[in-house]
Amino acid sequence: MEPATKKAKADDGGEGGRLWGGRFTGATDPLMEAFNASIGLDKRMYAQDIQGSVAYARALAKAGLITAEEERSIVKGLQAVLEEWRAGKFVIADGDEDIHTANERRLKEIIGEPAGKLHTGRSHRS
Repeated sequence: MEPATKKAKADDGGEGGRLWGGRFTGATDPLMEAFNASIGLDKRMYAQDIQGSVAYARALAKAGLITAEEERSIVKGLQAVLEEWRAGKFVIADGDEDIHTANERRLKEIIGEPAGKLHTGRSHRS
């Protein structure tokens, strides 16, 4: 079953929530948002992205950058996100530029603050 592709409103905290948003001021033209978004194509990679994020969370814990409790919370939350995709219940939100930002946004909705630590050391965030 194909995961849901309905749009929901993402609380991305303004332009700073975008992958590249911290570098600019003002609103983004909707045409640029549509041009930049790859979620329509890469949503089929949801399982691989989640698998990579689980491995990354484990590496962060092993390196001492997150606690064992945070690792467990992140992994459990990612498993919940995976189940939503598999059940066709995952809702892609406005502002989900790609599969990683979509999964990370949903993880944050599920587990809260520890989700923000998942991108520690990753270079695509401003």
